[in-house]
Amino acid sequence: MKLPNKYHFYFLICVFNFQYSFSQFQFNYQDSIPVSVLGAQLKLPWAGGLNYAQFSDIDVDFDGDMDLFVFDRSANQVRVFVQQQNAGTPYYQFNPLLSDKFPPDLRYRTSLLDYNGDGKNDLFTYGIGGIKVYKNVGNVASGLQWELSKELLYSNYWGQMLNLYVSSSDIPALVDVDNDGDVDVLTYHIGGEHLQYHQNQSMDLYGHSDSLEFELKNECWGGYKEDFSTNTVYLNDNSSVCSSGNVPNPEINQPDKPFAGNNSDKMHAGSTVLAIDIDGSGVKDLILGDVSYSNLTLLINGGSAPNTNSLMISSDASFPSNSTPVNLYLFPAAFNVDVDFDNVKDLIICPNAKNVSNNEHSVLKYINTGSNTSSNFVFSTTSFLQQDMIEHGSGSIPVFCDINSDGLEDMFVANFFAYKDLAQKESRIAYYQNTGTTNNPVFTLIDNDFLNLSQLSLGLRMAPTFGDINGDNLPDLFLGLENGSIAYMQNTSVGSSVTFASAILNYQDQNGTNISVGQFASPQLFDLNQDGKLDLIIGNKTGELVYYMNNGTLANASFEFIQNNLGGVDVQIQSINGYSTPNFFKYNDTIYLMVGTYDGDIHFYDQISSNLGIGDSFNNISSEFLGINVGAYSSPFVIDIDNDGDLNLFLGQDLGGISHLEHDSSSNLSTSTMYVPSTPKLYPNPCMNVLHLLIDSDLPEGSLAYVLNYEGRVVHKMNVFTGDNLIPVEKFQNGVYLIKIDGTLKPLRFIKK
Repeated sequence: MKLPNKYHFYFLICVFNFQYSFSQFQFNYQDSIPVSVLGAQLKLPWAGGLNYAQFSDIDVDFDGDMDLFVFDRSANQVRVFVQQQNAGTPYYQFNPLLSDKFPPDLRYRTSLLDYNGDGKNDLFTYGIGGIKVYKNVGNVASGLQWELSKELLYSNYWGQMLNLYVSSSDIPALVDVDNDGDVDVLTYHIGGEHLQYHQNQSMDLYGHSDSLEFELKNECWGGYKEDFSTNTVYLNDNSSVCSSGNVPNPEINQPDKPFAGNNSDKMHAGSTVLAIDIDGSGVKDLILGDVSYSNLTLLINGGSAPNTNSLMISSDASFPSNSTPVNLYLFPAAFNVDVDFDNVKDLIICPNAKNVSNNEHSVLKYINTGSNTSSNFVFSTTSFLQQDMIEHGSGSIPVFCDINSDGLEDMFVANFFAYKDLAQKESRIAYYQNTGTTNNPVFTLIDNDFLNLSQLSLGLRMAPTFGDINGDNLPDLFLGLENGSIAYMQNTSVGSSVTFASAILNYQDQNGTNISVGQFASPQLFDLNQDGKLDLIIGNKTGELVYYMNNGTLANASFEFIQNNLGGVDVQIQSINGYSTPNFFKYNDTIYLMVGTYDGDIHFYDQISSNLGIGDSFNNISSEFLGINVGAYSSPFVIDIDNDGDLNLFLGQDLGGISHLEHDSSSNLSTSTMYVPSTPKLYPNPCMNVLHLLIDSDLPEGSLAYVLNYEGRVVHKMNVFTGDNLIPVEKFQNGVYLIKIDGTLKPLRFIKK
């Protein structure tokens, strides 16, 4: 099915007058190039992938139906899938622009639910040591908008008002436990063995659900204990925490001891909690995930509405035992949301442990064949949404090459890693053959592990580049490896059969010295000095570009080391991470450069050919090209794939998929519909007392800037305007901070020292 809409990713106003000087590089999101896997055309091929996702629903466009909100904790990415209709049949369509309609400081976890009874789902996310809440104040006329309701939720812990504690690794249950119409909280106490019940006092105090005032009513809700070192659940726990006066509906008398806990409290490891009435009894049952295990445990509540002591009476560690039990490495979390448009909530399960869990087939879907009050979950797929996308784990790298000599550019997608069983990581390269035509490309997955490269044990993140270095008109393969070296494989194909010679490791320069760039080499073969021979440029973990010039012949390449800092490119951020991934390309006889980065931005350069000497610098047009940010590990590749004269941008990213954008200068978007201020200037940076935020472009009236620390907490908020804005930072702690301006796609960074 061809999805018709296009979404735009470009600056409309630019300090560098970008849309006029470089109008050929206005890229819009496009999903029109078909991609087929196992004979089926993908529905969402260019949606970018998923890793460690959390699911909620929200009417994002105020059209009366529920859309799907996905928060991926891999690098705090937001994905929005809008519900659309095709001849009366609903389906999800990815909209990349809508991620910018959510607050900029989402971290660790995010869920959407209506706490104030206005019919619009509000936003609950991580606050320092607890929960932050944004109220949905949008409408049809103004679109989706948010207002900070609570910087941090507080609860009455036996007379002490303290932050309602939730570990950053946990997902609590935000649910109406006592069926009185307001949202309560179930969360594990700091020791991690008992579930606390924080009752919302809104209905009790005000007769309405619009307040968020909590009181700890039960330190051992459900009367069970979870073993600290395993995920074993002990029902009817007799410890002092659980036996000190449980009362119905489900509360506990104030204990004699203060909240500070007893000697049995230990550091909490991590848990996920979903509270739903699975059996229609009128009280909440629990579905629990544990940080060190791959299963979910179902606890059945033995009570019944309206009076219950909320004791759990049975435990099922093979949930759902009526179907295929959950077995998802590692730390599964369950989400109850309708994803098949039948108004019955299904079960979506995804790992909650970043970088140590499944990241390729990591979104389990269980269809609810029962009802919302009596559920029956039946296994459907291990790859909900992922099965409709290009999806290759984490850190995708797209590269194009006509590998079978049919005149069509094929697509290769490398990855940083995909998880195998028992936490084994695997790096591989997928081969998508272009089975379309010169003007209408179609990509068909031929091999998920091209040349069985994963079996060579070359480490993580094999970064490929193709080029003929021996004059036989066949593209040879260079692989950049985790240890910083280069592997070489000669193309020995005959006709349309694709074959390569065995890999030569530790490829050497003209002096017989092993080529090495430190760690995580990202090579590109490209005729940089325009002498007709392919040179070798290599990105690395620390963010620079290393340049080897080809001093050989067309039939026998020989690479001479020139310099470690080509063009002055350095995309390193924070500490030592840059992961520079270069893509030089030629357009209208001019060479340009895009560089992918660790933080998900794209750096864009021109004035290449005249600045190849040691100490020369390319012209950095933008360090945040078009405001695009993919969360982490951006990897661009520019090519005119359909030969229409307009460039295409294929973008690899942290979540393992590929985004496709194409040049389109015909957009009639105005600054009122999409404003992205381009590259405001910060100085001095680092700073001590006052930071200047200089904005050269016209800002909409009432624009706000948020200063966030690296934990995602807003530490300062102010109105900003065109011109020089002064931000007082004298009282800030030393460290790295982000500035997010209304409407921007990517925060700016500064250092306080």
